[in-house]
Amino acid sequence: MSGAYFHRGITRLRAEELLLGAKEDGSFLVRDSETLTGAFVLCLLYQSRVHQYRVLPGADGKLSVQAEGGNVEPKYNNLNELIADYIKKGEKNGLIFAMKVPVSPERGDDQDTDEEDFEDICQLQQQQQHQVKLPSYVNISLAGDTNSVKVNGPTHRLQMELLKNFSRLNLTDCDTEFNDVLKSYIDKGLDTDVTASQAGETILPEYQSIIEGAARGLKRELESFMKKMTIIDDLLDIPNVCGGMQQMSDRDKKHGSGIPAMLELMTNCLSDVMTLESKVHDTVRYYAVSHYDYVEAEAEDKGVPDDLTPFLSSIGKPVIPRIEFEVKTPTYRQTDKITTKMTLTIDIPAGKMFAVKPSKDILDSNSLITHDRIVQLVKSSSDNCRLDLIYDTKKKMTYIFNSALVRENFCHQILQMKNMHSKDVDVDQISIFIGTWNMGDSQPLSGIAPWLRCKGCSKVKDPQVVGVIPHDLYVIGTQESAQTEKDWVNFLKKNIKNNFMLEVEVVEVCTLWGIRLVILLKKELMHNINRVQRSTVRTGIANALGNKGGVGISFYFRGTSFCFVNTHLTSGDERNVRRNQNFKDIIKGLSLGQKHLGLTDITNQFHHLFWFGDLNYRVEEDVQVLLRKLEENDIKSLLAKDQLRRSQKEHKGFNGFQEAEISFKPTYRLPRSERKWSYDWKKVKKTGIRINTPSWCDRVLWRSYPGTYIQNLAYGCADSVLGSDHRPVFASFNTGIASDFVMNRDSLAEESPTKIVFQQIEAELITYCRQTFQLEFQSTCLPEVVTSKPNSRFKDCAQGFTCPFWCKQEIPTMKPLFGDEDFLKEQHILISVRSKCGDNESYGECVVEMKGKFDLMPQVFEFELLHQGEVTGSLRGQLQVLTGPLAVRHKNSKRSYELIALDTEYHDPDLWHPESPKFERRDHPSGPLPCFDTEVPVYEVIDSDPAACGRQQKGNMPKSPAERPPALLPRSATDDTPNSRSKTQPYMGQASLQTRQVLPASSALMGSEVTSHTRPPDIPPPPLPKKSGAISFQDHAMRYDTLKRPSSVTDWLLGLSLPEYIERFIKNGFDAMHFVTNISCDDLIEIGIDNPVHQSRIISSLRDMK
Repeated sequence: MSGAYFHRGITRLRAEELLLGAKEDGSFLVRDSETLTGAFVLCLLYQSRVHQYRVLPGADGKLSVQAEGGNVEPKYNNLNELIADYIKKGEKNGLIFAMKVPVSPERGDDQDTDEEDFEDICQLQQQQQHQVKLPSYVNISLAGDTNSVKVNGPTHRLQMELLKNFSRLNLTDCDTEFNDVLKSYIDKGLDTDVTASQAGETILPEYQSIIEGAARGLKRELESFMKKMTIIDDLLDIPNVCGGMQQMSDRDKKHGSGIPAMLELMTNCLSDVMTLESKVHDTVRYYAVSHYDYVEAEAEDKGVPDDLTPFLSSIGKPVIPRIEFEVKTPTYRQTDKITTKMTLTIDIPAGKMFAVKPSKDILDSNSLITHDRIVQLVKSSSDNCRLDLIYDTKKKMTYIFNSALVRENFCHQILQMKNMHSKDVDVDQISIFIGTWNMGDSQPLSGIAPWLRCKGCSKVKDPQVVGVIPHDLYVIGTQESAQTEKDWVNFLKKNIKNNFMLEVEVVEVCTLWGIRLVILLKKELMHNINRVQRSTVRTGIANALGNKGGVGISFYFRGTSFCFVNTHLTSGDERNVRRNQNFKDIIKGLSLGQKHLGLTDITNQFHHLFWFGDLNYRVEEDVQVLLRKLEENDIKSLLAKDQLRRSQKEHKGFNGFQEAEISFKPTYRLPRSERKWSYDWKKVKKTGIRINTPSWCDRVLWRSYPGTYIQNLAYGCADSVLGSDHRPVFASFNTGIASDFVMNRDSLAEESPTKIVFQQIEAELITYCRQTFQLEFQSTCLPEVVTSKPNSRFKDCAQGFTCPFWCKQEIPTMKPLFGDEDFLKEQHILISVRSKCGDNESYGECVVEMKGKFDLMPQVFEFELLHQGEVTGSLRGQLQVLTGPLAVRHKNSKRSYELIALDTEYHDPDLWHPESPKFERRDHPSGPLPCFDTEVPVYEVIDSDPAACGRQQKGNMPKSPAERPPALLPRSATDDTPNSRSKTQPYMGQASLQTRQVLPASSALMGSEVTSHTRPPDIPPPPLPKKSGAISFQDHAMRYDTLKRPSSVTDWLLGLSLPEYIERFIKNGFDAMHFVTNISCDDLIEIGIDNPVHQSRIISSLRDMK
């Protein structure tokens, strides 16, 4: 009977959707409990409201329904017995309504029917048993008994089949000797090979003889070709350029005449061709970049010890060509502005920059600027081509570049140079290489150097540096792996050493059948690693087989947590729903992170979560149309039909994950041994021809905490790495690293006045359950988990949502472990919304950053709530970190990635830029800490009908909060003085955040709540309050005469609660407010902002500012 009502593994949201789809009161189902193993949740529908009851096992193993008021309920031996008795009781069952109609589990057509799953199982069994695939007439028992290997029928039956095939062969182009060899094999050699197969031999001797005879001339030609390749290699051997490159195969090695020897010889030929091609490219590039002859400075360059270069350093110096930039330098003579041309040459390996005027024809020491002298790069907000270089002597040099893109490239080159030669022992950023490749159960046919060097079809931010300087961390994920774990790790370490002269150590390796994840780190950085964990999840047939699934590894690098997940999801164009379910199952099943966090999954437990692998999402387009668009290089229109992009847009999978721009063609399905974009989209199977639409199956995505530093440098595929019908994909990142300790004892909690204060919090939950909720706050900077009081009020909200509200008195004030301001700015707080009654389940989690919350006034935040991969609502509120005058601050604590700043963000008091907007400095007051005790009056939602709130039209489900713009939060009360107004008033253009009805100022002062529903006109307004000079919390109306125009793009986007787009705007040249004034929706889509709600918010904000 349980098959009629029990839904294993579904989420709360899905249970509510199924019950609402049933529509009939008394519909019920049972699902697993999230909080207690072995317990269940009984969900019952009554008047469009879902009521939940816990079914708990007792000490004797019997089940009972948890009753309200502590009443003792009867116990049952099993779930079927319990449900049958409660149905029999009717309306006297003690529940809200009688249980009448069970809702049966979904049984989709694609469940457990994946043919490729069975094919994968057969291949894996063959690999694990180390057996050769034999003809169908040979029956092999896996029990290990050699006597169980038998031939079904006489050998002549196979001979007859081969003779039939031989009679149909076209042998006109073959010599007589080869024809005789084939006939001899059928007549005599076949018996020998069958005998060898029965004995368990993996080599068939007579078949080997056929191949050797056919390749007799080929071996001679290959050996001659190898000698010629050796001559070309000697010709191109330039030590200063090619010293760290991969070496060619052993030229003196003798090769046999058997099949393995011939395959090895052909593989060496292909590898040598690719190595020489790479060598030619590097040699030509090195000598074609600079127009000047380099002259060393008189001072001897002693270099930097390897142990003092933790970021972007290597044992051998990498070969990076000098890069030149043609710029202009403005000078002023009286009232005239004169520009002078100049060439800036950056030598990254030497750590030097030369600024040379056209009058000079050689680089000399007078023009030398070493890396340690460059203090700050300040980008102009009024001219996106202008850049100021600040030196250690407080000298400023201004350069004007040809375009914003060239200026960005120059800044990146300087940043790489300073990082490479940094003498800081403490690492504050690392570079990460992430690679994913479905190997197709085959060995690589060539070297993997292009993959590790990020070379191929890709969009690389700085090709002269990325792939030349080694990364700090190498994360390699493979699917359908062909080698053993030990062999693959040694293969990777050898290739990294050959290509970068770099020694790496294994952080961790995790394997599930053919799905493997290897993480390697620079040897000198291994001491920074701690708390390493690994986990696997199977999503194959019935979630029991590991041919599909995921593997994950997590660890801390100093104070920053990382999680890497490599997955192989369900294949097939039509299985998009199952792939999305695989994603949720893996999130739910991976046991990584802090165990005490309980229901919090991996999406909100780590600073940086990287998800990659053969995700198998396809392009929903006719094959012929798709091939034509690929010939036209129309990638953009095809990505619009990509299943992964659509799943994200519809909030069905990978919510909150980002992906870099795709500029390469689909990586599946391509020829295994040919370097060409010719797709083999027809796959012959036993059931017929299967269409495999060329698709971007292999992807790299990531999700990071708000306020953390992460920069994508490259994303592409290595089309020259062969051996599989997939092409390997790579991605390169720079990520910031947080401190894992506090150096000053004055910052300890007992001596610090620092407090974390939430003024108010409002949640908007997608649920038809009406109950009270409480908040849980967890952070590495807090001594323990902090729990709020249950909410006593609800805000009126749209149908299908429940909006609990917590005022300041219901949220405890938190005292962090350390009061060091620099330490706290790197911390985050995980907020969970949990049910107070019932199963204490989580209704969603989000992470709030503390950076930017050190202010005189509370700062507004708003984030999407997620739980087990699903969007469950949104959370908004006001947060303030109160430090006081005695708080510990370090004025010189600057991160290396903060080298580049806009002129509106640069705060050096000795270097005010006359062309930059002025701004007021915010200093901490010396007086007492400000107090915010004013309670926000909120109308309680009182329903005469318990089902009135949350009822909606039949068949309609509430939209995701991401599709509904957020409500505007009330501002804190403060004196209406010029000084306070300049610091607390919102920026002009933030009115686009407001989506609920805004009452006029006169109505707002009456204390009316701003909600999505207005009060009926026949209800008299509440009495007017006493006159006061202070601005009420309910003064929501935006009065534009008092608003302040944002001085920078950063301030503007922070005010709109869209900080995730700051990097995209700046990277695409929109780094000043006057550049974004006339931006359009097409421009937003081009820079990667696809969310229509966010587009509307941005456009409305710009329209408000005009």
